[in-house]
Amino acid sequence: MNPPVTAPAPASVSALPSAPASALAPGSKPRARLDAIDWLRGLAVVLMIQTHLYDSWCSAAAKATEAYAWTRYLGGLPSRMFLLLVGVSMAIRYESQIARQVDRPTMVRTAAKRGLEILGLAYLFRIQEWFLGGRYDWHDIFRVDILNCIGASMIVTAFIAAPRKGRPQIAACLAAAAIAIALGPVLGPHHYPDWLPRQLTAYLGGERPLAWFPLFPWLAWPLVGVVIGHYWVRESATPRRQAIAFVVSGAVGLALTYAVIGVRRFFPHFLPYPSDMVQQMGPGTFFYRLGTIGPMALAGYLVTRYLNFGFSPMRQLGQTSLLVYWVHVELVYGLLFARLHHRLSMTQATIGLVLMTAAMLGLSVLRTKYWPGLPRRKGGNLNSAVARL
Repeated sequence: MNPPVTAPAPASVSALPSAPASALAPGSKPRARLDAIDWLRGLAVVLMIQTHLYDSWCSAAAKATEAYAWTRYLGGLPSRMFLLLVGVSMAIRYESQIARQVDRPTMVRTAAKRGLEILGLAYLFRIQEWFLGGRYDWHDIFRVDILNCIGASMIVTAFIAAPRKGRPQIAACLAAAAIAIALGPVLGPHHYPDWLPRQLTAYLGGERPLAWFPLFPWLAWPLVGVVIGHYWVRESATPRRQAIAFVVSGAVGLALTYAVIGVRRFFPHFLPYPSDMVQQMGPGTFFYRLGTIGPMALAGYLVTRYLNFGFSPMRQLGQTSLLVYWVHVELVYGLLFARLHHRLSMTQATIGLVLMTAAMLGLSVLRTKYWPGLPRRKGGNLNSAVARL
């Protein structure tokens, strides 16, 4: 069987601030926590590692196989999952701030400040990659990659999504997301005038190698994530309501996926695109990928709710996603394992994937066990957020 025709954009690299948070009303059992968010983020981490490792270590012959094509298909998920969960995490914090009656300017300032921090880390990471990776093109430092997109989108989303008078801005988020999706195929690949600095216009769109994740259409993901986050939080006052919320998320996701498949099957030229890259910026791909994440969210809820045996590798990786991103990219693409680049078969690369994932899990455990003082951004304590619901 061939992989679906909705192939992903080129390898996506992702990391975001962790925001595990409790979704309990006072007196409820700990299992009602929104652990599914960390589990989803951990799944995105694993998919991210496989995307980069197969891309870097597989030989030309291995990349001609159907198995490798499936790794590319899965590679289209991590970036979207991370950006969506950025919005979910922002909504969790907003709900906590609403419960504490925090004013809107403070909400905006807090979220925008975190976005600036991520943006700064993005440039720091590129400088490090430039030095350690043996790259000599200084323009790589200004590439708008996923970390840049996360930071910039957090800043923009803060001004749109911050609640007003204690009310979530659902309509504003959905309207802004619709604009980003609609303009994505137009502004995303658009070539801006040469007299404008490409280091800045790459955040709106443009050609690669600078514009990998422009705000059009990628800004739509955290905006929709804010809406989903508010829904999950407000339906988590009791375990029963939370279960229904995730079942609804899974069902709606499946409906979106099959709706896009149906439209593409019966109306293949409904929205013509000049290239596959532009199609990846279109509404069809957005709703298809969003729908795919719905059942994953339900799976995350079911695993953390009913298969909670204490330590969870997925949740552990999800809580340290930024660290794992930072380290694994250097290991996969850097000079340390340069002899493996583009030389392994699919089987050999898969063995490498297992070892790399285990190493990143070990690093994550060491981080939480022996370096607990390292700042970890939370999405806010939802005990207070849902107590008023």
